[in-house]
Amino acid sequence: MLDTRPSKVMSNELIVTVSCSLVKMDYEGRSDGRSIKSMIAHVSPLKLVLVHAIAEATEHLKQHCLNNICPHVYAPQIEETVDVTSDLCAYKVQLSEKLMSNVIFKKLGDSEVAWVDSEVGKTERDMRSLLPMPGAASPHKPVLVGDLKIADFKQFLSSKGVQVEFAGGGALRCGEYVTLRKVGPTGQKGGASGPQQILIEGPLCEDYYKIRDYLYSQFYLL
Repeated sequence: MLDTRPSKVMSNELIVTVSCSLVKMDYEGRSDGRSIKSMIAHVSPLKLVLVHAIAEATEHLKQHCLNNICPHVYAPQIEETVDVTSDLCAYKVQLSEKLMSNVIFKKLGDSEVAWVDSEVGKTERDMRSLLPMPGAASPHKPVLVGDLKIADFKQFLSSKGVQVEFAGGGALRCGEYVTLRKVGPTGQKGGASGPQQILIEGPLCEDYYKIRDYLYSQFYLL
């Protein structure tokens, strides 16, 4: 039943005390310490300069990078100058026509690479130039050019019908007897930064040579 008794609406202003907690969500876009460490590790710099931070945070990040990422980390003070040039010397030279006429290039992605045996001399314009060797160049050891990713090579071997799986320490077990692994510049196994070697282990059997041929096919031979 509807209430048919007379009624009216009355308005009053009241002050109400609300007891609740406030949560601030930071969408500023800055990275926290853990994210910064992860990003720097992925970049894997040879030299690092840290600027724009409070002294305590800068020193903490500097020590972390020195111990885990790279040996040359700088945290200059305001108006302090640091020298981050490399120890390598670069020289500008020309490639002579006589030299380039006998160079065999091989396609590598969007670029072309080649092995060159030459000596530094001067052209008629008195500029440094790479000239052919006066005699026959001595044979050089084969050079394999490329960047092998173990995960991609695993898929490649699977497509060839090879039973393959990851083993401990980042190694790749190929078939029953053969194992592949990356060896870093310090001789430690794993993905260390810098020059690396691919180590293939196993008895000299049919599977060994087959896996080795598959491995060679992933590189360009110079």
